[in-house]
Amino acid sequence: MKVQKLDHVALYMGNRRAAAEFLTSHLGFHVVDHTDRYTLVGAGGRLGKLTLFDAPEDTMLSPEVIERINVRVVDPEAASSRLPQGSNVQPQDGGYLFDGPEGLPLALVPGAHDFTDYDLEGVLLRSGDPEAAAREFVKMGFAPGEEVATVKAGEYRLRLTAPAPTTKAQGMLYHIGCLVDSAWDHHKEAEGLGLEIQDFVEGPNTLAVFVQGPEGVSVEYVEHKPTFSLT
Repeated sequence: MKVQKLDHVALYMGNRRAAAEFLTSHLGFHVVDHTDRYTLVGAGGRLGKLTLFDAPEDTMLSPEVIERINVRVVDPEAASSRLPQGSNVQPQDGGYLFDGPEGLPLALVPGAHDFTDYDLEGVLLRSGDPEAAAREFVKMGFAPGEEVATVKAGEYRLRLTAPAPTTKAQGMLYHIGCLVDSAWDHHKEAEGLGLEIQDFVEGPNTLAVFVQGPEGVSVEYVEHKPTFSLT
């Protein structure tokens, strides 16, 4: 199993329209795609994106496993000044933590080398055993990171951090979508490793297999068909 890169982080939202409005008004995102099922936002179709889905009815959402999602920018201070009042902006390590739509924990972090402003940098996930979870993600095709509790999906990072989530509310994280050469190959390899296959979906422009990973995190291995095109 081999992940090419992080494609998107899929999230449940109580008000998908309002969440997209926040992200496109106060961060450098635009709506990349919109359907009855989801709204896809990001700085570009081939960069790291957030996919917003409607949360199940009558649920109270919580970040649960999400410690925060990092967005890399050229100038974190200037970017933080564009956030609305009530975002609970807090400086940390040269960047800024803040509350996104519906309390989604986000951070603006300084980018390094060549990158597109407002691209995702990575995701921090809570885990009861960060090092063991990182090893499991490596088995699932992520590359080892610079630290024992960090893995990489292309240029994007997935960091595991203690403690594990403790509440029983509906988690905001739906799945982590990763680009691969072949969804079918990853389906067969996941079966060979004894991993739980959650779903296999064929769309007009994609094939995707969903596999359960550590901490109950669902990983989508998505293959772009030749007809795939996003701007």
